[in-house]
Amino acid sequence: MSSAERRKAVRAPAKLAMEIKLGGTSFGQLKTINVSANGVYFSSPGFIPPLTRLEIILLIPEKLDGSSGLKREVSCEGVVVRTEPEVEDKSVSEYDVACYFTSITDHDRGHLESYILTQLSF
Repeated sequence: MSSAERRKAVRAPAKLAMEIKLGGTSFGQLKTINVSANGVYFSSPGFIPPLTRLEIILLIPEKLDGSSGLKREVSCEGVVVRTEPEVEDKSVSEYDVACYFTSITDHDRGHLESYILTQLSF
């Protein structure tokens, strides 16, 4: 039995700074593991259960070639689709969290897609 790829957008490994808010409370500055135009995979110091709704701010380089130190905020909303490990464990210091974007403007999605393309090698 093969495992078919279900993603509809290309993802790229990227260590972008990001912030998430849960019920208005910030988890602080986090880092992405990879990103696509439809979602983000990141490390979190705390357990976030699947189906949790999050406010997300990604910091994307303003100039996609990296020539500027300026960052552009891409704000969106998302829902957690997977957390690893799957249960909260006091001995775990970081959880890997997959989040699907439920709300993102076309303009921000376009900037994110352009950034992703600069990170891929063909």
